[in-house]
Amino acid sequence: MFETLFGGALVIIVLYFLLRAFGVSNYWRGVISGVVPVIGYLGLSTANWPGGDVISMHMAVYLATATVLTVVGARQRGEAKRLHWGPKLIIGFFLVLFVIDGTLLVVSGQGVPQAVAKWMLPAAKKTSHTAHTAFSGVVAHGEEAAKSINQFLANSDKQQKLGWDVSVAGMEKIVQGHQTNVAVTVNGADTQPLRGAVAAMALLRPGMAKPEQIIDLLESEPGVYRAQVILPQAGLWLVAIRLQRSNDRFEVQQQLEISASQ
Repeated sequence: MFETLFGGALVIIVLYFLLRAFGVSNYWRGVISGVVPVIGYLGLSTANWPGGDVISMHMAVYLATATVLTVVGARQRGEAKRLHWGPKLIIGFFLVLFVIDGTLLVVSGQGVPQAVAKWMLPAAKKTSHTAHTAFSGVVAHGEEAAKSINQFLANSDKQQKLGWDVSVAGMEKIVQGHQTNVAVTVNGADTQPLRGAVAAMALLRPGMAKPEQIIDLLESEPGVYRAQVILPQAGLWLVAIRLQRSNDRFEVQQQLEISASQ
């Protein structure tokens, strides 16, 4: 989303000055440089619909960029007088709009940055972890909603009664684009390694209904299930691990903060 939003704004700027080099009038420079990226992004959206709010945000940034360039370009070359306060106010308004749009994109896709969340928000209930602020996904509403909630509570109760102790190692070391070994260690209620379970791990971005990766975890030694993970993008991710043996099933979720590759 960052690439299309700010990359499109950069295309507008380049296109505007390229048209000026060919002697196109200021008015048509603004129109052409603003309309071309808008049409291009709308065409891209038909293949992969991002949502009406995301499209509206792109349209606002694209048209604002073209408008500011047109206002500034309306001044005559060599004009010595200072820019009137009106155009300055318009430019300042759109700069603030860019900052707000960028902030909303970060918060909506990745949540409040961890450093800010630790400072502003209390810890999540029953844990010392920072509260998860990213969009957690779509929640169903309708006749089946109550059944889903009851099923969730029943599953949580079953997991507690199982008494399995599950720990995950390696997630804290994941870096964008680098292969990382992840190990899930499982002990049963008798504190002995839990053998013979079927384990899988789903990796998804906050707010996404479908996981981007589903990875099988293989038992490398008694009670230890391993897999190799590569995540292509930095930022906030969610990981869901499912363990099943016979009719017993255990699920655990946690959020990941993936570092950008150096």
